[in-house]
Amino acid sequence: MKKLIALATLLLAFTINVSAQEKKMSPQESAKNDIIALAAKVKMSETLQQDLITLMTMKHETMSDASLSNEKKENARQAYEHKLMSGLTKEQRAELMKYPELVKQLTR
Repeated sequence: MKKLIALATLLLAFTINVSAQEKKMSPQESAKNDIIALAAKVKMSETLQQDLITLMTMKHETMSDASLSNEKKENARQAYEHKLMSGLTKEQRAELMKYPELVKQLTR
């Protein structure tokens, strides 16, 4: 019984540690993950991917800035969403809109 409790405690500690590590991802890593997810669904050139990584990095840096008010963050989010969509062709935007969870991930 003691071993079972020890195992459950260890498993819980490991799970909490993994969750904490996921939250500490840098803006660059978050941006790369976003664009990898986007590129898996929407065909795009390497150049566009690099440009979007730069855009997403700026977005993640802005959104993680604790000194910004919620209103300023919302305005920035809308601006980044507009820039993202304007960088895609009409066909790419249509393909992206088929994946609402991905759109939410990219714009939040």
